[in-house]
Amino acid sequence: MDINYVMAVDPGKATGVAFGRFALDMPMEIIFSGIITGGAYGFAEWLYNTHDGKTIIENDCSYNFPEQYEELDYHMDVVCENFKARGGSFAPDLEPVRIEGIIMDHFGNVITWHSPSDKTLVGDQFLKENDLWQTGRDVGHVDGRDANDAIMHAFVYAMRTRHIPTLKAYWR
Repeated sequence: MDINYVMAVDPGKATGVAFGRFALDMPMEIIFSGIITGGAYGFAEWLYNTHDGKTIIENDCSYNFPEQYEELDYHMDVVCENFKARGGSFAPDLEPVRIEGIIMDHFGNVITWHSPSDKTLVGDQFLKENDLWQTGRDVGHVDGRDANDAIMHAFVYAMRTRHIPTLKAYWR
């Protein structure tokens, strides 16, 4: 059995992370969302502690597919929002650029980059209508904005790869 995962990252001082699971005949389901605090250092430590996210995937596989666990073949794609300096007379926070470097170091050239505006393809209302909206209480943070942004990037990935079961399940 083949299972696909996407790790979507919205980098920053508080980095949003979401994992989506899908298969050839299974729509995407968000299996993890969270906010990693501490900027680049916090994100690097989180990657280390989760073995680049593999711990989350293996826990999901063993819990949701216990009978097929030994035969499961899983694959993880990485999606990350790419930093874009916006015009203005202020010095931008460059923490996302540092996190992008960490992601490139860990995952090489197999990263799909999204622009910040790609999130508008999905939007907040989509998350709310599908019970995917995260609050600060859900993710242990002041608010759930960064986790919600990461979830949006995961669904943009599904849209762009034209994953038919996900498109049928969420955009009838």
